[in-house]
Amino acid sequence: QSDSKNGIAEVFTDFSEEDLTLQVTVVFTDEDYPCPVIDFLYDVYRYLRYGRIEDIETFYIRFDSGGKIIALDFPGVFAGNHAFEDTKNLHGSAVLMPNVITFVDERPLIFVNTWNHMFGVVPSFDRANEILLLDYLVTEGTRKDAEHKYSWH
Repeated sequence: QSDSKNGIAEVFTDFSEEDLTLQVTVVFTDEDYPCPVIDFLYDVYRYLRYGRIEDIETFYIRFDSGGKIIALDFPGVFAGNHAFEDTKNLHGSAVLMPNVITFVDERPLIFVNTWNHMFGVVPSFDRANEILLLDYLVTEGTRKDAEHKYSWH
């Protein structure tokens, strides 16, 4: 399975000097439920509930005082061992240390492992289908800024 048609619309970042944490909010163009019939109803629900069809997910990168990454924090957005098409109990949480993270040009490699955009540091899919995204619109701002920009209410 692939979610390539629901790419990244924008990434919002907000760095807190106080706790040396970067909030990373990823806006995906849509979130497609694996069953097309249910997906239509799911889009209607999301539009009425959240005021948008775009999917917004947030994780955090923690740094030490020298600017080195010390952890990735995925509160409610961690895929765990879920496969792409899984539909139950998808919103896990995890705090991961650098020893389990792969870095590409000093950037942590984060995989989108499920249809509803849960993240991981290990892919849960065949890497032959992998699409590496290194270039996307980055805007300084918080999750609230993303929600304000992409929601009608």
